[in-house]
This record gives sequence, structure tokens and C-alpha cells, in this order.
Amino acid sequence: MPSKISANHLQLLESLITHKIPLSLTPKLHSIIITSGLHNDSLLSTKLITLYSQLQNIPSAQKVFTHFQPPNIFILNSMLRALSSNGFNQESINLFSIERKRGLEPDSYTFSCVIKACACISDLWKGKCLHQMAIGCGFGSDVFVCNSLISMYAKCGSLESGVQVFDKMPHRDVVSWNSILSGFSCNGLDLEAMKKAREMVRNGFMPDEATIVSLLKISSIDEDIVREVHCYILRQGHESIKIIKNALISAYGKCDRVNEAGRIFDSLNEKDRVSWNAMISCYAQNGLFDESIDLLRDMQVSGLNVDVVTYSGIISSLSQNNLSNEAMKVFKELLSEGLKPDVIAIASVLPSISGVLCLDFCKQIHAYSYRHGLEFDRRVRNALVSVYCDCGLVQNAERVFKAILDRDVISCSSMVAGYTHNHYFVDAINTYREMIRAEIEPNPITITSVLSACAGISGLCLGKELHSWALKKSLDNHSCAGSALIDMYAKCGRIAYSRRVFDLMKDRNVVTWNSMIGGYAIHGLSENALELFYMLQEPDDVSFIAALSACSHGGLIEDGIKIFNSMKNFKIAPRQAHYTCIVDLLARSGRIQQAVELVRTMPIKASDEIWGVILGASKMHSDTEIGFYSGARILETGTDNSGYYVLLSNMFAGCGKWEEVEGMREMMKEKGVKKGAGSSWIEVDNRFHCFVAKERAQHPEWERMFRVLTFLNEQMR
Repeated sequence: MPSKISANHLQLLESLITHKIPLSLTPKLHSIIITSGLHNDSLLSTKLITLYSQLQNIPSAQKVFTHFQPPNIFILNSMLRALSSNGFNQESINLFSIERKRGLEPDSYTFSCVIKACACISDLWKGKCLHQMAIGCGFGSDVFVCNSLISMYAKCGSLESGVQVFDKMPHRDVVSWNSILSGFSCNGLDLEAMKKAREMVRNGFMPDEATIVSLLKISSIDEDIVREVHCYILRQGHESIKIIKNALISAYGKCDRVNEAGRIFDSLNEKDRVSWNAMISCYAQNGLFDESIDLLRDMQVSGLNVDVVTYSGIISSLSQNNLSNEAMKVFKELLSEGLKPDVIAIASVLPSISGVLCLDFCKQIHAYSYRHGLEFDRRVRNALVSVYCDCGLVQNAERVFKAILDRDVISCSSMVAGYTHNHYFVDAINTYREMIRAEIEPNPITITSVLSACAGISGLCLGKELHSWALKKSLDNHSCAGSALIDMYAKCGRIAYSRRVFDLMKDRNVVTWNSMIGGYAIHGLSENALELFYMLQEPDDVSFIAALSACSHGGLIEDGIKIFNSMKNFKIAPRQAHYTCIVDLLARSGRIQQAVELVRTMPIKASDEIWGVILGASKMHSDTEIGFYSGARILETGTDNSGYYVLLSNMFAGCGKWEEVEGMREMMKEKGVKKGAGSSWIEVDNRFHCFVAKERAQHPEWERMFRVLTFLNEQMR
């Protein structure tokens, strides 16, 4: 009789799991199993754990599990899967460790499940330990274990290890090929992913749905690849599969083929939420924001509830197109709909905050992320680091960065770029070195930022090291890295090296040309700078700033005026920076009155920087009348630049106006303006040492250095 009841209940449980019969029956069924004395049946208990997992009722699943002590391998595997499938990945790993210490022998499914949990939380160290343990238990060549290892290594940023696992597999299945293909795709190695797909076919494996979807998700996919995959789909008769059609919509959207994406969308008999989201994102990615919003409204009318993913796609596209205000409006609509932002939504809206420098909103989102447990996601923290740095709150960015335990290249690059942007050059270099020690390979953005930091403190030795590394990685031809190299060598006094990098670059853009022109300008080689400038067919506004700066340094007045007047020929409206350059050119050459007249007739309000240029020239040419006039205009702006106050105070002192000098000091106290301390750097044994005036204790060896300095002073006497 018990065996009959057990078989009946087992059949009912399997029916619930397979056919999704109302899961509300589960607790009642559990009660019947207990009252029938079948709660010791491990097979029934395994099914119960699976059922509770589908209900997302982990506490009840754990009660079933704890009844079996010690558990058998089937009960353990079921509980491990329940935990990881509900996001309790660390708990799944911890449970495995406990039961392993108790002597339970894992099977291939156990390893596969726990390795997947490691992949979900990017725990590379634990994943490597499980790899060695699996080899020791005789599962080093098991297909299921190897497939999980490939996926884990790829997701944890150690793709080379995943490739090694794949290459050593004696037997592979379609999942093996899909795992390595997805690994290449997720790590941005799109060409290798396509090669692997073709190799897969040559080895007799037919791509399945997962293969096709992985290929269509390639980040830099082009129209030719999409059409090739689309043709394969048609030949194999997969065109009716909804998940593939949805992937095709997204892929065509990435290739700017909105019409093709629209035709596939319209051909769907039943559009699910993924279909709508893919088409809405397609419109948004291609700058058709009105169409994307209209389609969002149509989705609501169709009866489907708009979810967070729908809004996130629009927000992300608006942010990437520098439409920060619009992105924030859509985010606020998301909130007004009663939806709770997820990790993707938060990471999408944060870059838009950088565009408008809305610090309060950034702090609110940070607080929301913390309260709802989203801050612990690396993507959110990476975005927070970048936003705080853009807003000038480097200390806030540091706190977030230090809390990231699983740092990747994006985390480190964001912090390095943030330090450099805010002129914390030594901190940027130190963070880069920590990154190298952690074996995180830098990308072009990292290299560009560190080179800019080297330029800021004339760190030539490290700059040369980075140049060598860029050559090995073939990054010297990368436009951003090449431009940064040109700028670094120029600011380190090696203008000939800058020109050599410039001449060897094959992929030059306007930024590259601007860097070289600017390099010549700061070295006073005005003729070389202008020679390059006139070779540019389509100069941008920065090109004109560099050329005008060269004219100013070289005293080429007529050339500067000619270049400034030619801006209208390129439909470039002068900005503050351009006016600053031309005013500086006129004022330096003694045409101060002409410079003042230009400032008065400017179509835009003059900044304190422009008036500061005239103030400095007035001091140089002893024109106190214009000097005091420009000083008054500077004070009206409410600037906190101590240099202007000091310069104006010195002019008053030179005229014997001591009351005004005292008044300037009082004004600086009232406004909290402090004169910045002088500082300098020196590089010794690949370390940068910073020295700040009147802050001896800042350097750890200042006592020893001053003893040597005292000794040298005595010897000179």
C-alpha cells in the first residue's frame, strides 16, 4: 500500500513540475506526504525541493532538506540547484563546502551546479579550487563539468583558462561549443566567436537555438554577419521560433537596419514582452526616440505591462546619445509607473547624471541602490565611480571603488580616468599599478588615462613603459592611445618623440592632429603647429583652440586674427576658449585696449579667465588703469581662483595702495579663498614622490631628506 501511495504522489509531483499545474497544491501535497509516512522517501523529497524552488519558497525547501541528515547526493544536488536558481549563489557554495567536509562525495552534477554559482558571483578563486577538486575526483574530463567551467572562466574574466578547458576536452557536445562561443562573444572577441561557430559546423555539430542567439548578440555585429545567420535560420526552418526572431530584431537594430527589424517584428503572430522591448530598443539605439516612445505606448495599449527592461533600453540609448535630460525624464516616468529600477536601469541612468552634473540625484540613486541591495552589483558600482568622479567628488568615488571586491578592467579604468580627470595624477598611476599587480589587463581607455596622468606630472619613464606595452598589444595605432602618447611626450619635453608617434600612426583622426598641433604650441614651435593646422581639411573647435594657442605662444598676431576670423568658414561658433586665446594673443603683444574692446563686443559674457588674461597682460605692460578695471570685472564674477586675488593685490602694492591690499586679504578671508600650496613631483625607482610646500610630514622620509639638505647647505657655505 505505501509503495502505491508513494508512486501516486510522485506522479502528481512530477505533473506539477512538468505541466505547471497550480503550485498552490504544493503545501497540501507536502502535508499528505508527511501524514502518509512518506517524508523519508528521498525521491519524493527531491521533487518537493524542486517544486518549492519553482515557488521561490526557499525556507520550505530547506526544511525538506534538513530532514535528511546526512543527505544523499540527489537531495544535495536538488538543494544546490534550488539555491542557485533563486539567486542564493553564495549560500549554494557554502552548503557544498559544508557537506564536502562531512565526507559527501560529489558527482558531476554537483560540480556543475556549484561552478555555475561561482560564475554568477564572479568568484574566480573558488571556481579554480572547484576545478582542481573536480580533477581530483575524476571529473576533469566530464562534459557537463567542463561546460560549466568554460562558462565560469569566461564570466569571471579568465577566458584563456576557459579556452584551455575546451581544447583539452576529449569529447564535446553542442553545449560545449555554445559555451566557448558565448565566452568569446561576452568578452568582446567577436571575430573569434564567428570563427568558432564556423569551426563548430566543420566538426559536424549543427548550431541550435542557443548558438544562433549567441551569434546574434555579438556586440560589434555587422549587417553581413546578421544576413549570413539569417540565411542559415531560413535554411534550417528556424524562422518561426520566437526567441530567434527576437534576437534578429535586436541584431538588425545594432546594424542600423530598422526596416528589417520592423518587418520581423510585424511578422510575429504573438508578440511577447521581449519582442516589444527589442523593437523599442531598436528605435532608441538608432536615434528614433519619438518612435520608441510611441511604440512603448502601443505596448501598453496592447495589454502588456511595460516592465523595467523596456524603460532601461530607452534610458541607455538616450544616455549614450548625450541626451541626459531626456534620459532622466524617462527614468522618472519609470518611477511614476510604480516600477522598481533594477541593476540595468540604475546602471543606464547614472551616466546621464554625469551629463547634467545633478549631484543630489546621484546621491539619491546611490541611496536607493544601497537600500535595495543593488549597490553590491559591480555594474552599479562602476557607474557610481564614474559619476562621482565626473561630479568632482573623488573621495566618494574612492569609497565605492574600495568596496568593489571583484574589480574588473571597467572598475579600475573608471577610477584611473576619474583620478586623471580631477588632476590626482599620482593616485591614478598608483591605481594602475595595483591593477597590474591584480593581473587585470588594461584596455585602451586605461592606457589613455594613465598616459594623461604621466603627462600631468612629466612621468616620462612610465610613459615609455606604457608605449612599449601599447606596441606589443598593437594599441599604438589606436586613435585614443596614440593621441595620448603624443600629448604625453610633448608635455614631458620630448616633442620629437611626439612627431614620431604621429608619423607612424595609420589611423589618425582629428583628435590625433589636435594633440600634435597642441604639442607644438606648448613648445613654442608655432610654425610647425600652423603647418599641420593648415593641412587639416575639417578642423573642429579644438583644432582652432590649439592653432590660436600656437599663435599666442609665438606672437603671430596676424595669423591668429586670420585663423580666428576663418572659423565662420567652417561653421564653428567661437566659444569662451577661443575668445580667451585671441584675447591672450592681443594682450600679450601689447594691444591691451584692442583686447578689451573685443571682450566688450563679444556675443557671450566674458568669463573670469578672459578677464584674468587681460589682468596678467596689464601687469606685464604696467597698464594699471586697465588692470584695475579688469580686476573689478573678475571680482564681480565671484571667482574662487586665488591667483587673480594675489595678482590684483600685487598690482595695488606696486602702486602703494596698501589699504586696497589689506582689503583684498580681508575679501579672500570672507570668501574662504585660499592660496594653493606649491607642489612638485619627482620619479625615483619607478615611484612618484610628491612634495607640497609647508607640508613636510606629507612625505614619509622627510626627516632623512632634510638632514641631507642641511648637510649640503653646510658644505656650500
